[in-house]
Amino acid sequence: MNNTFDIKRFGNVVRRDGMSYFKNFGWTLVVLWSIPVIFWIMTYVSDGVYTNRDILISLLMWLSLIIVPSRLYKDVNDSRKGMLYAMTPASSLEKFLSMFLYCVIVTPIVYMLGAIAIDTILALKPGTNPYDGFIFKDFNGLRLSDLVHVGDVAMNGSFAEHILNKNQALINAVQVLYVSSIFMFTNMIFKKRKLSKTIGILTLIGIILTILFVRIVTDIDVEFLDDYTDEEITAFVNKVVDYFYYIMLSLSVILSAVLLYFTYYKIKRQTY
Repeated sequence: MNNTFDIKRFGNVVRRDGMSYFKNFGWTLVVLWSIPVIFWIMTYVSDGVYTNRDILISLLMWLSLIIVPSRLYKDVNDSRKGMLYAMTPASSLEKFLSMFLYCVIVTPIVYMLGAIAIDTILALKPGTNPYDGFIFKDFNGLRLSDLVHVGDVAMNGSFAEHILNKNQALINAVQVLYVSSIFMFTNMIFKKRKLSKTIGILTLIGIILTILFVRIVTDIDVEFLDDYTDEEITAFVNKVVDYFYYIMLSLSVILSAVLLYFTYYKIKRQTY
């Protein structure tokens, strides 16, 4: 099959993947949807108020992105079990685009719609309710920064503040693309224990980067800051944050593109 794009063939691949979507990933979605319900019940029994449901739903959405490639496309790089996928009458490009569609676009939308619908139903319970109103009034989106707190940084008037407050949709899209591209790529590389291997490698990389960051920070001589006012120091921190977000956004986009290309390349060159 050549690598040209045919809309009819692509539609057939999308339909095929869609038919296996809930079969292979449905129970995982059910489990992820049920976790907020369990928290609601636990809080209801303890007669408390649960205020972090937006963070919990965001965390579970990220888990769905991490898990879906290894569930929906777990056998595509298996020389024996992947024969059915290999015999699908579609080009490598069409197969890759369908994989991209379900891993990057469909999964976060499906999970969020289901989670918000369940949350809304729970919030409608009259009388004593752990939920103080609907989630829409204080939902902050899907930011990874909500899940990992590394300290408060002065960002008043900075580019980072502008990005976070004005372009949250862009940040969300880049983060979803980046996370999905990592696990789509490793799903095509590893044949067994795909999730554990990927998470282990990412953890190791994170530890190494943290050690390097701490070493660099501890080696910086901050005595020069004694000659500056608090306003000047704040302006300096804002510039550092600006450059950090520029670099992180750029690297995320570039790395996503590279990983997605090699995912497509692996689909194209996979032997059975």
